[in-house]
Amino acid sequence: MRKRTAVFTNEIIHTVLIMLFSMIVSCAGLQPTHSSRLTDSKSKPSISITKLETAIHALINKERQDNGLTRITWDDALSAIARKHSRDMSKRHYFDHYSPEGHDYLYRYEQGGYQCAVVEGHTIHMGAENIALNHLYDSVTKVNGEAFYDWNSQDKIAETTVQGWMRSPGHRKNILTPYFRKEGIGVFISPDDKVFITQNFC
Repeated sequence: MRKRTAVFTNEIIHTVLIMLFSMIVSCAGLQPTHSSRLTDSKSKPSISITKLETAIHALINKERQDNGLTRITWDDALSAIARKHSRDMSKRHYFDHYSPEGHDYLYRYEQGGYQCAVVEGHTIHMGAENIALNHLYDSVTKVNGEAFYDWNSQDKIAETTVQGWMRSPGHRKNILTPYFRKEGIGVFISPDDKVFITQNFC
């Protein structure tokens, strides 16, 4: 009886050791996968301002077409005005349609030498403006003091910007205004990875 018990006990110990070894190997095997994911997410994306603006413009036209409206054309002059406002918001640390001096988009149109007068019945529309604040990354994780960023792709920044506008009644109204024919998109990326976006209409 004692001999059989001893043999049975040794078999149990042997089985347990194999299981423990397998668990250690399995856990060790998971580490490179986790490490690789963090390493991959560490690479900051290269964002082309021009391509990002173009991508947003394309998505705006898709929203208009999906709602039975005509496409809106790109306007270089409006884009220049939009970029200037995005840059100003970043440089002077504010996010608003009004500058710290209280100037709105109509003032910026005037300063840029741009005239907008869209006649609709007995009403003259002088344009509109949307703004958005996005980011180059969604979150940051620190491992042993080292930061790993969940970077956004160029396409994702464009998509989330337009999605945000479409969820906002005022911004959505501007995008789906039938009588607007032109728009300009202006993007500025700040040193702290904030993405300021201005959209001007006429």
